[in-house]
Amino acid sequence: MSEQARRAGPRRWGYALGLMVLAPFLAETVASSNTPAVVFPLVLPIFLVVYGMPALLVRELWVRRRIGWPGVLVLGLAYTLLNEGLVAATWFKLAPESGKVLVFTASQALNAAGVNWAVAVGLVVFHTVYSVVLPWVLAEVWAKPVRGVPWLRRTGIVVCSALLLVVMVGSLSPKATARVCAGPALAECTAGRRFSFLAILVLVGLALVLPRARPDVRPDQRRPRTVVLMVAGVGFGVAFLVSFFVFPLTGRPLWSVVTAVLLISVAVTAAVRWSRAPDWDGRATVALAAGLLLPGMLTSLSKVAVGQPLAAVLAAVLLWWLARRADRPPAELVPPRR
Repeated sequence: MSEQARRAGPRRWGYALGLMVLAPFLAETVASSNTPAVVFPLVLPIFLVVYGMPALLVRELWVRRRIGWPGVLVLGLAYTLLNEGLVAATWFKLAPESGKVLVFTASQALNAAGVNWAVAVGLVVFHTVYSVVLPWVLAEVWAKPVRGVPWLRRTGIVVCSALLLVVMVGSLSPKATARVCAGPALAECTAGRRFSFLAILVLVGLALVLPRARPDVRPDQRRPRTVVLMVAGVGFGVAFLVSFFVFPLTGRPLWSVVTAVLLISVAVTAAVRWSRAPDWDGRATVALAAGLLLPGMLTSLSKVAVGQPLAAVLAAVLLWWLARRADRPPAELVPPRR
């Protein structure tokens, strides 16, 4: 650890807390309107555990070199199981009166064998990108003095892991199960949540033993221009919204599953390729993030007249500030553009 990082040691908890707030804010309020901005502060204590701590722990495993990109993807699946399989049970439940999950009927959600497949696969893409990776990489842009080094000591990791385990165990209580799973899919939902608990433990263990290889910097590789990164992010965001909402609501839930798999494959391929460029910098990260967030910000503006525009403005100001704060790569590392 550098001398600068050691001097900034007491501030590491501040950066950790910032990431823990950023993760639910981006996923729940900016990229979607699941939690309107006016409600967000009220539920923030819960979100710090359910959203913030998992994103922080994935980052800690990465900077400690305990996982590589394969591990990140597996942990994205594990986190989606925690959030949508165990806590909210959207993977398995159907509402008591309408028989719906979110805005989808059982057929639109591709409900089969007790699983809402179109919803499940789409949410894996959403949470991996917007709840885990995006807040983490934006926090790295912010945290100049302690970038790329652990923010938690062993005690902090143990505490965060223990709190998540408490949430997992508490979610399986009979009272919680009856409340979350109430409806025509009660038996399937109950069994699905129990499966989720075990699957999360297995996936975390798997992530820790998968190859830890990371993309090597290639001097001849160049990152896309800033405008291209923004357009790519917008394209991904729009494609996700079409995949998750339009295809199921128009009776094509299988298309939703196929598109979601293609989206995560393209996203991983692009991330690995672009991160090899020696001129990849914080501004590139912010440009891509802005594009990814823009479709969700625009579509959520009509949901809540005051709160959502405020959240969109706050997110835009945050991205602008991060872009100004971002470091540029040393000139000798940047290949000339032709």
